[in-house]
Amino acid sequence: MEKLRIYQKSLDLVIQIYSLIGNNPIIAKDYSLNDQLRRAAISIVANIAEGYCRTGKQFQHYLQISSGSANETVALLQIVALVHKINTVSLQEEFRVLGKQINSFSNTLN
Repeated sequence: MEKLRIYQKSLDLVIQIYSLIGNNPIIAKDYSLNDQLRRAAISIVANIAEGYCRTGKQFQHYLQISSGSANETVALLQIVALVHKINTVSLQEEFRVLGKQINSFSNTLN
């Protein structure tokens, strides 16, 4: 699983989410939002890991959940941008790209 680029990329993005929260006290104080943001980002990598040792069909299901969590993370980053006026555009784009990569990888399992 560690060899999967989507797994490595999702780990890198979790670190970026933690840095975003840690470097912005205003987000850190918004406990509900930062908790949901962390959970969504973690869900991406966790579902890739959980599905990795399953059959192809089951793995695809976990990858779909990961892709959904990537989209959720984008939405939460949009909320951060709107509510707290923090630029998250590049991070949003990285999560969009990751979601597309997860979908593309999932399609290869057919």
